[in-house]
Amino acid sequence: MNQRKIVFVEDSLVCGGAEQALYDLVLLLDKEKFDVTVLSQKPGAEWDRKFLDAGIHMIYDYSCRKATKNPIVKFQNISKKLRMDACYRRNGEGLLNVCCPGADIIVSYSMWDYAQCGFASGARSVKFIHGNMETNHAFRELILRDRELLPRYDRIVCVSQASYQAFVDVTGRKTGVEMHFNPINSENVRRMAEQKVELSGEEPIICAVGRLSPEKGFERLIVIHKKLVEEGLRHKLVLVGDGPDRDYIRRTVQAVNAQNSVILAGYQANPYPYIAKSRFLVNASFTEGLPVVAMEALCLGVPIVAPVPSVGEVFGEEICGLITENDNASLEAGIRRMLTDEAFYAQAKAGAEKRSAFFEGKRMVKEIEDMFLQMMQET
Repeated sequence: MNQRKIVFVEDSLVCGGAEQALYDLVLLLDKEKFDVTVLSQKPGAEWDRKFLDAGIHMIYDYSCRKATKNPIVKFQNISKKLRMDACYRRNGEGLLNVCCPGADIIVSYSMWDYAQCGFASGARSVKFIHGNMETNHAFRELILRDRELLPRYDRIVCVSQASYQAFVDVTGRKTGVEMHFNPINSENVRRMAEQKVELSGEEPIICAVGRLSPEKGFERLIVIHKKLVEEGLRHKLVLVGDGPDRDYIRRTVQAVNAQNSVILAGYQANPYPYIAKSRFLVNASFTEGLPVVAMEALCLGVPIVAPVPSVGEVFGEEICGLITENDNASLEAGIRRMLTDEAFYAQAKAGAEKRSAFFEGKRMVKEIEDMFLQMMQET
């Protein structure tokens, strides 16, 4: 079988769930079937090196027009630069014809400043929807900003049933819209979780992992944690991640006097040992498409408390934790129950361990591969 050339178009490789999902997807794709390139608009982000070290072929627009002393190549690069500049003036239209000629499939994996970059001559097109347009108003505005382009995509992939339903309800488009969970590299997650980390004390550990940004709900999680500790429910809260709210989160911990019970682990290239050592994972986000970390936790057999309905989708038929209402009181009640109701916790733990078998990367990625191959057969 001839390799199909796929180009994933990404805004910036920051430390985040969508970027982790892209990393896993690219590594899991069958390289005998697919020749994969990641084009990042904004170089210099936290995870550029992570992708490069894994052997992922990456390019930036400037790498398509490198300086040279060869006069012939130099002239060609000047011509290429002029063509690319013209593409940017047309909202990115034709850019990938210059940067990645001959692509079979263009995947617009995240939001992109130049929306027309999602298309190239002779290439099929896919757009991934990672957010929930019903609950994330900023995300909805970004999608609707380019609403006239949506019919041009051959496939639109929503990463949860909740994000699928929200997309259909808001945009009215259903044709060519599919739902596929982001595949995770389960073997890698389980292997990396074996690394030792020092978490002192005998108190139960609650873990939360994510980018430190307002929509992730870390502030309310810290306040809930402190309230439960004051009630006598002793436990440690470990926050793994970094982001724009780093200093604000640190000040919040100090403001509620929780320095002795909240561990700010910062960015960790390997967060899985923290998850594996925890009693349960909390996802406190106000809005999510489907948090990758929820699937990673279940892959490790760790139960979850979350106010995000899409997390419940990956529970299947098992009880793997609690899905609460998306308000502080409900989230607090869910965390309290998982700390105090030993019978329920044992049931959730057993359910998570049983459900872990579902998260096999090769099986999950095959759905995406089959979609790509089917697209190439369509006329």
